[in-house]
Amino acid sequence: MADDKSFDVNMFLKRHLIVKSWANYRQLEYTKSELIQLIDLVTPALKEDNSLAQISPPVTIVGDIHGQFHDLIRILNYNVPKDDAKKKSGYGFCNNRFVFLGDYVDRGSHSIECISLMFALKIIYQTNYILLRGNHETRAINYAYGFREELVNRLGPADGKEVWEKFNEVFAYMPLACLVGEKILCMHGGISPRLNTLEDIKNIDHPLFEIGNDSLAQDLLWADPTDGQGLIAVSQTPAYPKNIVRGLSVVFNEAAVHDTCKRLGIKLIVRAHQMIPEGFKFFADQKLLTIFSAPRYMNETDNHGATLKVETNGRLSIGRLRNMKALHPNVAADEITRGDDMPSGAKVAKKKSNSMTVSASKSSSSSNSHGKGKNKSGSIGTL
Repeated sequence: MADDKSFDVNMFLKRHLIVKSWANYRQLEYTKSELIQLIDLVTPALKEDNSLAQISPPVTIVGDIHGQFHDLIRILNYNVPKDDAKKKSGYGFCNNRFVFLGDYVDRGSHSIECISLMFALKIIYQTNYILLRGNHETRAINYAYGFREELVNRLGPADGKEVWEKFNEVFAYMPLACLVGEKILCMHGGISPRLNTLEDIKNIDHPLFEIGNDSLAQDLLWADPTDGQGLIAVSQTPAYPKNIVRGLSVVFNEAAVHDTCKRLGIKLIVRAHQMIPEGFKFFADQKLLTIFSAPRYMNETDNHGATLKVETNGRLSIGRLRNMKALHPNVAADEITRGDDMPSGAKVAKKKSNSMTVSASKSSSSSNSHGKGKNKSGSIGTL
């Protein structure tokens, strides 16, 4: 472990990247002191991004990670630039730009490793990493869905609780959306009836400790597209009814997506927040794309993961992560996170619901081959 009195973030990063055998990987060891110092170092870097971060292509957009550290490492070293690959000196994590759409913690068994690695990368390669806030980077949710419990189990009750509080303090500074190349708007959840201009996002003050205090922020972290059924889904008028499945925020129809893209002057909306069997799914005539980057989710769902690569010339391509782990014998339905799962002394029981399960339409041809332990990409067009 690192010496707490002389915390070296570069050595801390190296510890997360040099595990020799991923097949036998278990977990890293941490102390309260080094995690608090890590948080103190990343806080000013996150403050500089404001509520609406901006980045230029080329960039890789990544969806939910949920404590799946091995898959995070795969993503970070995927799509190494060709020139660097030829020299055998390139590593994706330091040569590529990334936008992560949130939900680094909870569900999976290595939330501490995932968020610690992301914070270390943000500190060292500040302008190459945009780390958006997900709904699991909120105090009430990561109390109920595993992050707090993981910290307590590994650091002890007193230290674990203190570090958990510190993590949630810095989560309040994470940006809520990102504009890629001025044409792609990214967020964790979805759009909102309160989103009239990009300035509306910029005007959300940091730090934002309670998401429920700002309706636009809540929608950016929680909203979902409609499931394609009912009169609202086919209506030509933008609609934002209540999100009954989540217990808070809204759902939005295709007309709302088209209306938002036109008003904001953007070409595409990219979000995460929902488990997708193929790893990605288009909506509203390919104006909205859902990306989910945790394959074999919770080791209970037989899904693929995916990322979106945006080239300098506007070319878009999907990178897919294959299932590498054996499926748990007791396969369960996707457990969708509900906003009314709030702490009440004891750990809240998780509620189950069906998630979106329709595969991508036009681009499904890029996701039909199933190779074990391999990544595959497919072009989906140009903006």
